[in-house]
Amino acid sequence: MLSPVPKRPCSRLSLRARGGLNPPAPAPAPAPIPTAPETRTGACGADRRSGRLPCRLSRRHRRAAPAPAPDPGEGAAPAPDPAPAPGEGAATAPAPDPAPDPGEGAGPGKGRPPVPYYLSNFLLVMEAVLGSEDKELFNEDDNYWLGTFQKLSVTGQKLYVRLFQRKLNWLKVTKLNYPDIGMDLTPTIEELSLAGLLLTESDLCNVSEALNLLSAPELKLMARSFHLRSQGQRAEILESLLHLAKQQSIFSCSQKPSSPGLAILNRVKKMVGNCVKIAAPARAVFSRLLLLFNLTDCTDEEEASCAGQNQLSTVLMVNMGHVTFPSYTVLREKKIFQHRDDLLRYNEAVHSLAEVITAMTSGFWSDALQICKTAKEKWSQLENNSDIRFHQQLPVYLRRFTAGWVYTRIKTYGVEILQRLHMYEEAVEELQNLLEQSIYCPSSRGYWWNRLSLNLHQHLKQTDQAIHCLRKGLDDVSVHMGHRLALYQRAVRIRDSPSYKKWHHLLQNLPVVRVQDVPHVTIKGRLCPGMGNALFLMENTSEGPSLGQGESCSTIICSVEEVSLAYYRQQGFDQGIHGEGTTFLTLFGLLFWDIIFQSGIPDVFRNPYQACPLDLYTDCFYQQRRECIESRVNFLKNASKETLCTLIADVWNGHRDINATLVNWEIFSSLQQTQSLVSCLGGPFLSGICRILAKDLRNGSAGLPDLVIWNSHSCQYKLAEVKGPSDQLSHKQMVWLDQLQRLEADVEVCHVNAVGARSHQLS
Repeated sequence: MLSPVPKRPCSRLSLRARGGLNPPAPAPAPAPIPTAPETRTGACGADRRSGRLPCRLSRRHRRAAPAPAPDPGEGAAPAPDPAPAPGEGAATAPAPDPAPDPGEGAGPGKGRPPVPYYLSNFLLVMEAVLGSEDKELFNEDDNYWLGTFQKLSVTGQKLYVRLFQRKLNWLKVTKLNYPDIGMDLTPTIEELSLAGLLLTESDLCNVSEALNLLSAPELKLMARSFHLRSQGQRAEILESLLHLAKQQSIFSCSQKPSSPGLAILNRVKKMVGNCVKIAAPARAVFSRLLLLFNLTDCTDEEEASCAGQNQLSTVLMVNMGHVTFPSYTVLREKKIFQHRDDLLRYNEAVHSLAEVITAMTSGFWSDALQICKTAKEKWSQLENNSDIRFHQQLPVYLRRFTAGWVYTRIKTYGVEILQRLHMYEEAVEELQNLLEQSIYCPSSRGYWWNRLSLNLHQHLKQTDQAIHCLRKGLDDVSVHMGHRLALYQRAVRIRDSPSYKKWHHLLQNLPVVRVQDVPHVTIKGRLCPGMGNALFLMENTSEGPSLGQGESCSTIICSVEEVSLAYYRQQGFDQGIHGEGTTFLTLFGLLFWDIIFQSGIPDVFRNPYQACPLDLYTDCFYQQRRECIESRVNFLKNASKETLCTLIADVWNGHRDINATLVNWEIFSSLQQTQSLVSCLGGPFLSGICRILAKDLRNGSAGLPDLVIWNSHSCQYKLAEVKGPSDQLSHKQMVWLDQLQRLEADVEVCHVNAVGARSHQLS
């Protein structure tokens, strides 16, 4: 039956839990494959065939699903065997022993309390990092805090890790509920406070932080006690109280507190009672330790300010058998951070990037601009540093873990902020500065050239400079096809415009960038009232046979892609998937699995918890595996349908549910559906599209057609890009449609025109 398959992001780390299902059958012997080096065993994770229930947890949603807590009064699993220290040289990623459920107790020794899973994982991370060459990145002060933690009692360590995994805010002691640590946390809090790891209410001097401890009713009561308006939103009440406190600043204990401010602070302390907050100096040390343990995770700007809690979640899920990473060999040769200051600069840059994105997401554009300016000033002081020059020698996939790379990303966001604030001259200056360097973020150069030409042409009306920009952009070898097409089309529009005749001579002999158009088909869809152009109405034909004679079908709400799938079903295609790029990325991941996780390439696998090599989305991926990739491409080109099906079955059965970035195990309903599609697409087409993806996965992963539809009996297939009302093709989509057509694929654009939707029943 033709039906859309739910899709999920495939370019991000995904996690799969297991339990309760029958174990899959052993994988058959692999089919003959050309000479790609065989990956070495030793996947990080529990046994894949443990027979546990599948349950995906995507990386962007990990924060919404906290790790399971042990039952009250029970201990937790013992610490697993520590991961190998990620030092220089090759080391096979370990396969830890399956850990018991978190509720099970396991004591580190006689007479000592049981060590729960979260503390075991924290200690594992400490042991791995401090047992590697990265221990040189911690100085005497850092080691003091590490040693202080190790000297704590088990109860103290447990409470510290619990609080460390929470946001860096003041917390009411009455709100702390950890039965596995103790019903009365006062002695443990005193231990942490004496060690300097925890602040108590006596250290609370910031009125703003104190007010944030209050609930909404408490906040209103506080406002009334100071004769302020207590009605309205929480933010309004906070603002009025802070305005009163700021009449004479008390935001620092070193300043003499004013009467109203001191009164507010004392009233809050009396109202909330005992409260605690993790001390920042020690927290910063542990955050850097977690960053070094799993560097690839912490570069996600959405998680940059979480103090590394997600690394602990990953370790937990692996040790519990909820996630299994692919088999590969960890091989570290190059040092990313020369010394501690280098690491501190990178860490500071990542946090600045997170602040910029948070401000932009909240719509605080002026605040975001100020953060960008501060970051730019910091970077200007580092540009000529000898350590920064060392980063230029790193391969591009390691260079992204440097301060220069992160600050370049901040400056790129700064361009968007300046444009939002209509500060186009400043945006042009920033873009010109970005384009003057070629070390950091080279894949963004196409975007920079496009924005620069647009600002010069449309906003500043500097046509001659815009044309000069367009020519330089088209000559830039780092500009990929989608952006190159956008630059060329802008240049052609200027050249063909009668109002720009005096500049026509500047646009002669342009590098030609053309794409061939593909067939277009137009269908009709009934819009859902009040939903704009996003949702449509469609008759639920699946219930038609059960309806009485003369009784009309009910109507369902659906997307524009589902309307198109229904149309193609009527055209005789019994199978179809709405997956956009996910469908082809999954096929690429299955057909090139052993090459993607190939051993022997330095620094692409630097820790046991990677779902893809670090160079996957760079040009280095193809360059470092050219021979193996071309051998596989030629093999696929000449492969029969039976050989393709066997190859897919071998990888599917041998690696099913393993956590790999490119492969979405849910996009196909079964192995048989995957084999059916591969049989229809054929070897020549699959080899062609896989070569394109292998050469430029970063740009190639966007713009692929929305729908893949096929007839499982006649082996006919079609690739369709769906466009709703007023929707247009992007440049990347134009490029992909042209490339697919050159591969002799049947491609078309399906336009869905809107019609009225009255007198239709909703189910």
